[in-house]
Amino acid sequence: MIYSFLKTITKLALKVYYRKIHIEGKENLPKEGPFLIVANHPGSFLDPINIATQVNQKISFLAKGVMFKNKIIASILRGLNMVPIHRAQDNPEMLNQNKEVFKACFQKLKDNGVIMIFPEGTSEMERRLRKIKTGAARIALGAEKEYNYSLNMKIVPVGLNYTNSSKFRSEVFVNFGEAINVSDYFESYKEDEITAAKNLTDKIEVEIKKLIVAIDKQEYDVLIERLESFYKTALIKNDNDKVEDLKLTQEIVNAVKYYQEKDPELYHQMSSKIDIYYRKLRRVKLSDKSFNAKKNAPSRSILTTIATLFFGFPIWLLGYINNFIPYKLPRTIALSITKDESFYGALLMSLGTIIFTLFYSVEIYLVWHYTHHLILSLSLLIALPITGFFTIYYARLARRFYYNWLLIFKFNGKKKIMMDLIKERAEILNELEKVRKNFLLLK
Repeated sequence: MIYSFLKTITKLALKVYYRKIHIEGKENLPKEGPFLIVANHPGSFLDPINIATQVNQKISFLAKGVMFKNKIIASILRGLNMVPIHRAQDNPEMLNQNKEVFKACFQKLKDNGVIMIFPEGTSEMERRLRKIKTGAARIALGAEKEYNYSLNMKIVPVGLNYTNSSKFRSEVFVNFGEAINVSDYFESYKEDEITAAKNLTDKIEVEIKKLIVAIDKQEYDVLIERLESFYKTALIKNDNDKVEDLKLTQEIVNAVKYYQEKDPELYHQMSSKIDIYYRKLRRVKLSDKSFNAKKNAPSRSILTTIATLFFGFPIWLLGYINNFIPYKLPRTIALSITKDESFYGALLMSLGTIIFTLFYSVEIYLVWHYTHHLILSLSLLIALPITGFFTIYYARLARRFYYNWLLIFKFNGKKKIMMDLIKERAEILNELEKVRKNFLLLK
């Protein structure tokens, strides 16, 4: 009951928190259990939430045992279907209790349950998959052995990709991969349990990697971010095709890896040109977004944009006043609790859901209490979220408008430098396109 209620509320909260939620491969989820869900873990508490809201079945979550120290919190976590798993780095003395955890998992799977596991073991905001642990494979194969290999167990790999998990109105990509048949490992497990569990773990790692943008070396990070900023925009033909956007990012990563290994001279040459271009941007206090402003701006005339900003200002002001406190308060509280970006996003969403709900409820109650006017109270109920979303849209439109005019202003003030930057940018894009075409031929 609690699980279903919270799932419904959380779905609504996620739709508010994210600008877009992209789901792919949901048809790969089995219609019924038992099965395990295994996923990468880049966004802390947001990760299980983003997956669980897309799965029809009730899910059991394996969570770090240290979270269950407080009895009150432990009872809440168990109410949310969480099962404690103990790690050596947290408390080696508790490891013996994992035998009971495994038995509980076996029973849940026997009852056609669904269990979610993050086999990396820790959550880090990195675009790479850390070495995964054998726990998921051991649970799947152990459950099959416990019940005479009759469960027909599946393991569903999931890839989570965020534009920025700690940022409000960012985007998330949830990719469900093809289910792995645990039965493929039965014979080898009967002969050698450790080797079979390792082989299944390797398979899980390979399948998750297919579903995420994986940057294995930190040295690539800055270069790839820059390529995403200005080159990927030129490649995307349909701005709404965000799944294609994700695939393009992975292609960029693959190309960077390829040229760094196979043609280091070209790699360093292009990296150097891009670095010089960005240093020149910093000198004139510009962002590459200014050059993308025209492409990113809404398909409307400049007069229409100005009219929208002018006539929409009163609505923006109303939305800003009504939503300032519930918008700022969760951020203030979240930052006072944690500076860890991987936890910040989940905390922000949770606090925001509670505070916005309470704040809106109080406002509507006060209007009703002092006016007893039903139409006015219902109008406020509708107006509060609408003006809130309009405020976000208005801010984004104003930002794009600002980038357009900043570029024009800089161009008029420093014409030669701006012409050089535009020419340099075009040359880099042309060279990148040649490199890309060559890479596609070599693949």
